[in-house]
Amino acid sequence: MAGNDEFTLRYGGATARWIHALAGLVAVGAGAAAGLGAPDGSQWSAYAVVIGGTAVGSAFGFLLRRVEAGPDGLRYRTVLRWHRLEWDEIVRLESIQVMPRDKRRKVPNLRVDVRLRNGEEVRLPLPWAGQADPYAFEDQMRRLHAVRRRYTPAL
Repeated sequence: MAGNDEFTLRYGGATARWIHALAGLVAVGAGAAAGLGAPDGSQWSAYAVVIGGTAVGSAFGFLLRRVEAGPDGLRYRTVLRWHRLEWDEIVRLESIQVMPRDKRRKVPNLRVDVRLRNGEEVRLPLPWAGQADPYAFEDQMRRLHAVRRRYTPAL
């Protein structure tokens, strides 16, 4: 399914990748400033470690999470590898909106569970962290269901 996916859920798109690249450059610059003997070099090295660690950690956590749908089924990426679910294995796609425990927050946490023929349930690694816009989420779920209907003749 590589290259012919019709629908992709990805964290932030190009903007998120540019922000992470910029954070990486700032970390490299701070490290270079510390290495070249800038005043307060220990502070610059601490900045480099914190900014670089944050950029790398969030890149692994967010940028590598992706869900793709195409003619062959669903493909989803966790941090280390790709997983594949064929359309005929999937019995049900269920979008779930869970209200947060903190009553001050009004936006629900969003997730998608996939129920398989063998009774197993798989939670898709959505590219969002925690809360997201429920209207945009529902729109993307409609698109995901449309791709599934297109390639599953029994529906």
